[in-house]
Amino acid sequence: MITPTFKLTGLDAIIKSLERTDKQVRFAVAKSLTLTAKAVQSDLTTEMKRAFDRPTPYTLRSTFVKSATRDNLTAVVGIKDMLPAKAAASPAEILGHQFRGGGRIRKNLENYLIKAGLLGSGEFVAPGTGARFDQFGNMSRGQVQQIISQLRLGIDPHVWTSKSKRSQRNIAKAGRIFWSRGGVRDAHLPRGAWIDMGGSTGLRPLLMVINRPSYRRRVDIDQIAAASVKRNWDRIFETALVDAFATAR
Repeated sequence: MITPTFKLTGLDAIIKSLERTDKQVRFAVAKSLTLTAKAVQSDLTTEMKRAFDRPTPYTLRSTFVKSATRDNLTAVVGIKDMLPAKAAASPAEILGHQFRGGGRIRKNLENYLIKAGLLGSGEFVAPGTGARFDQFGNMSRGQVQQIISQLRLGIDPHVWTSKSKRSQRNIAKAGRIFWSRGGVRDAHLPRGAWIDMGGSTGLRPLLMVINRPSYRRRVDIDQIAAASVKRNWDRIFETALVDAFATAR
């Protein structure tokens, strides 16, 4: 029997060349995935500006990108789910209903009202006509603090308003805030926080008790990502691949 014998020369050089090629391709893919993810993030932020009413800088900074690497060819775009310093909830928890629909989480003020026995476990509050708003359309922090103070809410309600002349002057200036329990006791006022501004302004509803609000999805991340990838991937990958081989060592 004759057994054919082959002798390959330069095999080590070929293997090294292929390894270098694979290395450069993986580098190009990782770079392309990361740049495409950043393009998705940019498109997502643009859509948030369009879909949300006066979004705060905090809201617009709530997205993140996790870069791909040569060893992990996966890039991630999403909403931050880590708690910022001294925050009670993460951006993903606060804004989640905007991206998936459904109910929102409770605000600190609502938690305080529940702890004080003024709200039931299935109830929320909505601003009334006596509410003041900031430039982003949110209830002003100053007025929220006034509510907490005058209704003696919070972790330690005893640190709030006193009967001092200064405290009473501040209340008179800001408006006296009280809670109506509705029903027989306060039949003429629906349940909620009310503010008495005095004079011709008189009583105004500040916080009205409502059932758990439900929201429709306002931003479709999957759809935005798919459109952005389709629009950007080919161009980004072609450029990255050319650069990878041009700078190969």
